[in-house]
Amino acid sequence: MKILQLTAHFNPNVGGVETHLNDLVKELINKGHEVFVLTYKPLTAKVVAKIYEKDDRLDILRLPWFPGLFYKLVNKPILEFLYLVPGLFIATPLVLLIKQPDVVHSHGLVAGFIAVFWGKIFKIRVVTTTHSIYHFLSEPKALRAGGLYRNFAKWIFDNADVVLTLSKQSKKEIVELGVEEKKIVVFTYWIDLKKFNVISNKKQAKRKLGWERKFVVLFVGRLVVEKGILQLLEAVKVWNKNFYVIVCGVGPLGEKVRESVDSGLNVMYLGNIEQDELPKIYNAADVTIVPSIHEEGFGRVILESLACGTPVIAANRGAIPEAMDESVGRLIRITPENIKKEVEYFYKNPDKLGKLSKNARKFAEKRYSERNIELIVRSYS
Repeated sequence: MKILQLTAHFNPNVGGVETHLNDLVKELINKGHEVFVLTYKPLTAKVVAKIYEKDDRLDILRLPWFPGLFYKLVNKPILEFLYLVPGLFIATPLVLLIKQPDVVHSHGLVAGFIAVFWGKIFKIRVVTTTHSIYHFLSEPKALRAGGLYRNFAKWIFDNADVVLTLSKQSKKEIVELGVEEKKIVVFTYWIDLKKFNVISNKKQAKRKLGWERKFVVLFVGRLVVEKGILQLLEAVKVWNKNFYVIVCGVGPLGEKVRESVDSGLNVMYLGNIEQDELPKIYNAADVTIVPSIHEEGFGRVILESLACGTPVIAANRGAIPEAMDESVGRLIRITPENIKKEVEYFYKNPDKLGKLSKNARKFAEKRYSERNIELIVRSYS
């Protein structure tokens, strides 16, 4: 089968969706499918990427676009739409004519709109995936009066052949738009359980990274307000001097993290970390924290951490409670005080933390293996 993956963001751009798409493309090729990826050159990460790459069953076309604007427009949906649509909109019909795929799989609302528009004209099957919770019923004030956001999203979902969502909560908000429930399928991310594995005991892992005698709290993610990094940095100011936060990621708030380091707080900023390097960092952490203050779509960091045997403290909101339960960590309301309280609890109760750690790997093996791709493959036909 020939499959066009249509997305505004792809490797080497950095993020959970980008990592998922890498996994998806890899597994589709392993199953004998031909994959063409149409995307932009990285819009948020300052990395170099080839415009065109070709491998055995994989073609990637990255359109040169205007970098550095995405974070500035992320809370301005109309401007963001006008920014992201044109390049992919113009290129998609050309790719459809040349490659003649059997199905278009789009990711996010912008790519979903483009796929549905051209899919109707070319009479080609369209599968669209939502990787976020969109708050259709509490849309921005600028769009609320005419219901523009709701109507736009509903048109995309109504005209797609299959809508893939990451959580029951995401499915619920789409059903509430009036979209047929039978076309909405809930799937789950998966991870490479061979790569993300328990590679050594904590002491050995810490020693390799020079983190001996430190209680390590790990944050992995984009450095944006929504990810709760500011609440975490506030917690660092008031907690035990034996606790250290390791921050992995890039984004607009990177300077805030650097300021915390420079001010003498127990913060280590590692910047962007390649996927192949993450397992040893997860293994060396005592606990991973996911302090999101918005409705997280799922939280891939949770999967990776649990697979490495590291428990998670996470926000009790969005789809996060569907990604984990309290057999492998804690779900909390995110405030600096609550973060401090939970970290101190685990520091003082290593036996409880050890029990969660033993559960974590089994939890990941049961729920997050490559078998999860089968739902996606079935949606293509």
